[in-house]
Amino acid sequence: MLLKPKSTVGNDMALLYKRFIGLENSNNLRVVYKTHSDNLYWLINADLQIFNIIDAENLLPTTIVKTIYDNITILQFQSIYFKYNGSDWVKTTNITGEGITLLSATFNNIAKYQMNKYYFAGSFDYVIKGSIEGTTTQYIKGNIMPLTALNIKHYNDSIKLAEDDLVVIDKHLYSVENPSITQKRLPRAFRIYFATLNSIL
Repeated sequence: MLLKPKSTVGNDMALLYKRFIGLENSNNLRVVYKTHSDNLYWLINADLQIFNIIDAENLLPTTIVKTIYDNITILQFQSIYFKYNGSDWVKTTNITGEGITLLSATFNNIAKYQMNKYYFAGSFDYVIKGSIEGTTTQYIKGNIMPLTALNIKHYNDSIKLAEDDLVVIDKHLYSVENPSITQKRLPRAFRIYFATLNSIL
């Protein structure tokens, strides 16, 4: 009886990082609000309708800073009104009275964009299959860089390699391409996993 291998040739373990897509907000910092009582700077998140503190050094020369006075400056967004009570922003319905100033709130969220992010998904034993190939590639015109490509196989059923995942082998970073699975029966069924790895920088 031929059993599925539990380990390979004693290489250091390969590290797998799975890709996921994160949504990020982009702010133009055109208008920020400064609360007079504590000298904090605020941006308004239009989607969540909340106020976020920003650092003063992030302000741009073109940024318009509007001063907010506690309880008497009211910001309006659509049919919602906000005021600063000295420690937090709260919704209010009291928008009239002596000394109250009503401002139209400017929301600075100008775009959402997707960003590739990675998380550590585990380590696995592997075998290099065939030869390690070296060539050059040109990702950007005039920028010629070396490229190393190798094929690996492993037997770990809990490791699922997918296109664009990252693998670290011997302190070098590789992207995953062409993952495939071969099924064997000798006599019990087991799977062998293959993938091509291309070096990144």
